[in-house]
Amino acid sequence: MRNRDLHDALRGFALEAALLLRDEQSTGAELEFDLEEGSGRGGPTLYHYRPLTGKFIAERWSRLRALPSCGAAGDALGAGAAAYLRVNGLRGAESEPALQAMLERLYEDATDFSFPEERFERVYAHVERTLFERSQPATVLVAVHGLELEVEHVDLGHGLALRRGELSDAPDEAVWGDPAALAPEDAGRLPNALLTLTREVTPEQPLPVSEAGEAFREVLTGLRLWKAGGVALAPVAWRRTGDGHWQPFEIESTGVARGEPWILFEGEDQELQEFLDAIRGAARTSSVAWALARLEMGLGRRLEAEALSDYLLGLRALLDSGTDGSRSGLGLRVAVLCAEEHERKRTQRRVQLALALEHFVMGDGADDDYFEAVGSDSPRTLVTEVERHLRALLRDLICGYLQPDLRALADDLLLDQPEPLEVRARGLRDGPSTVAARPPAFEEPEPPDMVFEIEALEEEHGEVEVHQAGEDAAPLREEEAAAPRRTEAASPPGGLDWDDPEGYSAPV
Repeated sequence: MRNRDLHDALRGFALEAALLLRDEQSTGAELEFDLEEGSGRGGPTLYHYRPLTGKFIAERWSRLRALPSCGAAGDALGAGAAAYLRVNGLRGAESEPALQAMLERLYEDATDFSFPEERFERVYAHVERTLFERSQPATVLVAVHGLELEVEHVDLGHGLALRRGELSDAPDEAVWGDPAALAPEDAGRLPNALLTLTREVTPEQPLPVSEAGEAFREVLTGLRLWKAGGVALAPVAWRRTGDGHWQPFEIESTGVARGEPWILFEGEDQELQEFLDAIRGAARTSSVAWALARLEMGLGRRLEAEALSDYLLGLRALLDSGTDGSRSGLGLRVAVLCAEEHERKRTQRRVQLALALEHFVMGDGADDDYFEAVGSDSPRTLVTEVERHLRALLRDLICGYLQPDLRALADDLLLDQPEPLEVRARGLRDGPSTVAARPPAFEEPEPPDMVFEIEALEEEHGEVEVHQAGEDAAPLREEEAAAPRRTEAASPPGGLDWDDPEGYSAPV
């Protein structure tokens, strides 16, 4: 104990306050309770009653402040009132609000107002540390929806850490969230992991709330980039100083944790730390930053169909110049950058099919034949594949493994193919006719001419597909030639057989 006068003054006020509050209760004043809903992971919904002692004290504060000991306690507390209020998440510098906060802390969760000697000593120790210690730890935490840790604790550096929620002393609401506020689809997958930031602060310093918000978003971005899985921050974070009272506050929404959980397996923690260190503060061009924002928007959507456009916009930002918007061009560049040589043709077609799916979602695309062709699970699979391609490109760009101008890199790789390329243009505006154009045989291809020829054909015919030379286009069947023109998704290029998994772009 550092200050006997302060201790005795606060104890004297607490004793008088306890006598007044207990007399109120014994003469019929009712202590109200609030029914709260809580939940453990995977367990049944639990309910408990929380006594509203703070409300009981506030309603009688006019009488409590008139006690003779209140003035003496306020004088002893003096300028320390502002620091005590600050560390408890409150504003002001007056002694009376600080004394009221001390009483509320003293009787937190109590059902009667008998003087709790042992608890008073703990509360006073916190007051004394606030006033006399040069600094003490301030902690800000947020629950991470969808994150599962197979390890108990992961130190991320810079004061950041991940911890399994059941091992924390944080309130149940901080760990498990508020079940009443969750969407029905999230009710069974409450978070059990916490992301924390700890800093040493002096009584004069504010709590690191703004810093924590930025750091939490940066970690979330790293988790989303590192590997797939539905992960998002809870909308409410919590803060406290030392072992003081936890205070909730709202933070910026990061969407929902859609899909399968994001699992950190045992032995992956070191690799995760290294990855977060690599991307922390990494320079990002405007197109990379914009595409990364689209990826995170998509990951936070409730539905895959809503996320598809976000992912495709991200790919366009990285791979299209904004002058053509070609389906074939985008698919080709994704394929040459993201797929092995034997998978490039299929990857190109999958991107084209994803673009057709986007038109369908927008209400301007395929008819029922589209879904009959690709199967019941294909839309979700397509979205997942496009998400994977965008994540891979962004991860390599931010880590410095790829040059920023991905369009130029992809076009150079396309022109360096070991075999001649066939460019086949299909006139979508004039019905299901096919125009084939082959570039002259070239042993030493000239990149600008090839790129310009592709773009010219796109402008003339509406769409261009590039295939390895020697692949014969399947002829149009008579019923296809006679049928009315469909959209791209309903009439795959070259009259492909949808029933043959080797010949079209549906999932296999």
